[in-house]
Amino acid sequence: MNQVKVAVLLPLDRSQKEMLEAAGGDRCEFVYVEQGMTRQERAPVLQEAEVIFGEPGIRELQHCPRLRWVQMSWAGTDVYTMREGFPRHVRLTNARGCFRTVIAEYILAVLLAMCRNLKQYVRQQQKECWKPLGRETLLYGKKVLILGAGDIGTGVAQRLKAFGTLVIGMRRTDRNYPDCYDAMITMEALDRVLPEADIVIGCLPSTKETGRLLGEKRLRSMKKSAFLINVGRGSLIDTEALVTVLREGRLGGVALDVQEKEPLPFGHPLWAMERVILTPHIAGQSFGYSKDTENRVLHVCCQNLERYLSRRELLNQVDFETGYVSE
Repeated sequence: MNQVKVAVLLPLDRSQKEMLEAAGGDRCEFVYVEQGMTRQERAPVLQEAEVIFGEPGIRELQHCPRLRWVQMSWAGTDVYTMREGFPRHVRLTNARGCFRTVIAEYILAVLLAMCRNLKQYVRQQQKECWKPLGRETLLYGKKVLILGAGDIGTGVAQRLKAFGTLVIGMRRTDRNYPDCYDAMITMEALDRVLPEADIVIGCLPSTKETGRLLGEKRLRSMKKSAFLINVGRGSLIDTEALVTVLREGRLGGVALDVQEKEPLPFGHPLWAMERVILTPHIAGQSFGYSKDTENRVLHVCCQNLERYLSRRELLNQVDFETGYVSE
């Protein structure tokens, strides 16, 4: 029996490799691509692979004649779905379901930091300044709008309910939603609900429909005191429009883990804005940050490898038309 050749681009430790190899058994030949190898150096491995774990470049994929399946270690798929060149005969699966906890905790961290002026107090500490800043914000009783009520958004909603908030989700359908939401809307109702929200959280992928969903008009429609957080994709927000409304004194605080252009250019106005928290796309890192998240991703890899070998339907298959996982 011919073995399935599996190229692994993920930086696995010994125990993680053993877990993956146990799932494949003697039916797989695993080749671990060393971190730091150039594309030219790893090309011979990828060209022989039937399965790839990780995120190869689009150009690399175009030279993999034997490839049948790519298992991503990320939830976001726009690196493939929003670009030309991914071989359409190759199945693509992502790691949906692995980032609910890590991203939800990030959102709570930055949200509470904005509510209690923690960024400003850290700056005062650096100056040895002992001075209360005055008015703060409680989460209790606030209306939260979560743009993208999928796995990550729902993890956020569950945690925010414990703070006594009213949570509204937005997704493609407003029916049969989890009970951690007080209501569910579709994109058609966004302009009605957005001005009522105290907190707006973006958890959306990058698709044709979500690009610059929050442009200048919608940003101006938000409460002047509203908090805005984005952990989905930077394309959700028109960055220059955001700078404009912030300069006008609108929005109580903004936390961005993602940008339209990454990294955010040196000298960009957002860097110096007092009411803005910026992080370098780290809210939901898979490998190299949280061992718990790494093992969740690896569990999906193992499950899907077993399914692939037994010719069963794979979990988290991506629909290229919508950019979402097929339901």
